[in-house]
Amino acid sequence: MDLADQERQTECRVIGSYTRDLHLVFKRYDDNNRIKSCNLRKAFNDLHLFPSHSQIREMVHCAVEYGSPCDADHVTFGEFCVLVDELQHHYDSGTPEDLPKSIIRNKSATGSAGRRSRKESLANFQVFLGGSCGCSKKPSTWRHDMAIPFLKKENITFYNPQVNTWRPELVELEDRAKNVAELLFFVIDNNTRSVASLCEIAYLVGCKRQIIVVFSGFDEAVEEVSLEKTTDREQHDIARARNVLMDIIERNSIPVFSNIDAALHCAAVHLKQGIRVQDLTANHGAVPVKYGYVLVGEALLKLRESFNSITGSSEGRMSKEDIRLGYRCYTGEDFSLSWLSQRAPSQTSFSFEEFCCVVTEYKRKKQSMAVSLASKLTAPVSWLLAKLRGSSKPEVTEEVFDIYLGGSCGESNWRGDFAIPLLKREGISYLNPLVTKWSDYLIPMQAAEREKCRLLLFTIADCTRAIGAMVEAGYYIGLGCRVMLCLEKLQPYTTIAGEQMTDTALKDYNRGRVYLSDMASREGAPVFELVNDSLASAIKAIRKLDVAVDTK
Repeated sequence: MDLADQERQTECRVIGSYTRDLHLVFKRYDDNNRIKSCNLRKAFNDLHLFPSHSQIREMVHCAVEYGSPCDADHVTFGEFCVLVDELQHHYDSGTPEDLPKSIIRNKSATGSAGRRSRKESLANFQVFLGGSCGCSKKPSTWRHDMAIPFLKKENITFYNPQVNTWRPELVELEDRAKNVAELLFFVIDNNTRSVASLCEIAYLVGCKRQIIVVFSGFDEAVEEVSLEKTTDREQHDIARARNVLMDIIERNSIPVFSNIDAALHCAAVHLKQGIRVQDLTANHGAVPVKYGYVLVGEALLKLRESFNSITGSSEGRMSKEDIRLGYRCYTGEDFSLSWLSQRAPSQTSFSFEEFCCVVTEYKRKKQSMAVSLASKLTAPVSWLLAKLRGSSKPEVTEEVFDIYLGGSCGESNWRGDFAIPLLKREGISYLNPLVTKWSDYLIPMQAAEREKCRLLLFTIADCTRAIGAMVEAGYYIGLGCRVMLCLEKLQPYTTIAGEQMTDTALKDYNRGRVYLSDMASREGAPVFELVNDSLASAIKAIRKLDVAVDTK
């Protein structure tokens, strides 16, 4: 594309002052008329918008879902405009996070729920140094090499839980230290599985504790643990759990660090200046996240659905009259053709890219639409099709399920063999998160679905690692939700997907199960060893909830 063609394309896309400002930012990261996903977060940050890692993945996935000309890891300028406008809408309206339907007690008001009395500990520590410890042959050194010298220099007290040999009795001792600490400082490196630490972090985030988390080499695989090579399958399981935890942390507006030095500096800022971890900025060395719980990419899906429905294909073009209809489909509001004619007097047809820019610019012009858009953008795609047929918008009722069937997938068939047949017989509704092919972009979508359920049942089977599910369970236990666990201990000579687990791996994964069981017991969440027992208890709990609702 020569310079003249580029100028003509820019003229068609920059339809007013708002898209002009967005184009200035877009050009900083422009790579052949698109932005790579690795630069998308930087572009948002330049606009004082702070999406999470999961939101970026969701945005990029939604951008290519309905025929974007981009590769799977890019977005175009028009798509960028829609995504910026959608996220900005949530900032402007202050979209609150909905509480999960499974919530029993809301811990958000206290900020320190679940903490025990300081007198239970022999001493008061400002910082608890949690996370990767390594093994006796190759221990993690970040505490002694970096954290402890820094904290001593800053005159900050700390508790170091790293020991040569871990024992189950240490769970209670560490718990006391965590409860008295003002700040929890966790480092997850690539030399350990950190199963227990991942679950702990999720639980503590749910408890609304002040926590700083460092992922060292987050995008790199955990290739070796305790001098043993990990398999591709195990690397995938660990990466999935870390992505789940990343989403949980950032959904709670807590920044995640990749550099220990920057994290330690922010720890000192928090302790000495009283700045909440959630309020740390780029000037402090953090990467802020705001409104990490909203689904942003759905707006792009719905705009694409509107375009495709009117033009008949993703390659089609819209007339000005089509744009008016498309805008009404997307927002339920009127569109001024005279406004468009003033800004594009000679243009007679518009691509999807140009449609995105027109819609974005016009929405910004009509700021008063913000309240009505909030409800319309959350309606299903069928609403758009109903508009095209000229019918009125159907009533949208909130979807709620009784039981969430969380936990082990893969080789574990507990859902199909036991849970689903039983729940169907009992007339209990359920949500099954099992998908044929799992991907990271599903994390925020599955979280939104999970929070529609009144009870969360997690079955951690003895034929799977299920680290991601354990992390999810830990978070909702900490949050104060109605959670039930079925925990099966891994036995010697266990094989997972045909791979025999080593003694070290067995210890790591069973240690994670011990920590998760302790968290559940501490918060009053029932723990079972048999699937049928957990299902029977879950059904009983739902029946009890139904009776309580009926008697109100």
